[in-house]
Amino acid sequence: MITVATWNIRAAIGPGPFPSAWWRRIDPDRLAQIADATGALDADVVALQEVGVVTVDGALIDLPAELARLTGLDGRYAAVGHFPLVEPETSRVAGSYLWGNAILTRHAIRSSRTIALPVGADDDVVEPVESGHPLAGIRFADAEPGAREPRCALVCEVDLAGGPVTILSTHLTHVGSGQRALQAAELAAVIAACVGPFALLGDLNAPIDDPALAPLVPRADPLDPAGAPLVDAFAAVGVPAGDARRVTCDGVWPIDHVLVRGLTPVACRVVGEVGDLSDHWPVVAVLER
Repeated sequence: MITVATWNIRAAIGPGPFPSAWWRRIDPDRLAQIADATGALDADVVALQEVGVVTVDGALIDLPAELARLTGLDGRYAAVGHFPLVEPETSRVAGSYLWGNAILTRHAIRSSRTIALPVGADDDVVEPVESGHPLAGIRFADAEPGAREPRCALVCEVDLAGGPVTILSTHLTHVGSGQRALQAAELAAVIAACVGPFALLGDLNAPIDDPALAPLVPRADPLDPAGAPLVDAFAAVGVPAGDARRVTCDGVWPIDHVLVRGLTPVACRVVGEVGDLSDHWPVVAVLER
């Protein structure tokens, strides 16, 4: 048996509306609780999203390194965007940050690499005009920079029971359905080029039946891998799209997923017991070869 988990930890700033000057809300005590909760998952591999490496007024906050230290697990980290920290009251730049994905494991990591994911082109609209979205019909070139924040995937080959398994931790865009579809297609191409068992773990910012995720899991029947490379772990254990047992974010959104190839899910659940450590709850799946 192999146990995997995915969790968007929101940089240890907690739930609620995203605060201005969020970097001053990173809480070492909350991070220690997140580390304890991560250990309590008792997973062979944990994928984490919204993991920051932050410099504030010259002080370094290295969340992936600190989580590896606190959990005693081996870790890898990936980020492809570098951003200034601009104080909202004064517009003073107080530092900078990376916003990325991590993988923690108690097993040997054979290799690791970072995959940059596509972003929308200048003339692409963020959302279609008919969508009713606040950014509907607006070009990416005219939208705030966060509308096409660089996203990536961290890919690690990990020695697990029975041999190596490729693990991917990712966090797709929160806005721009076409941009998200491009990112899903890129992930599908990455997966197709990998040999052997594979698990994609992450916050995909969409329900499993969203059209943007079709390159990864077919919409009509998530149990049927024809035309897409992965099997949805929730569906495989009898939790269909739209089921309330999939909700992982803000008590509303079913957007965190475990998708596998060459492995059979025998259990998959949302771990609501972690409470309000983040605005997301972890998803844990048990897999058989």
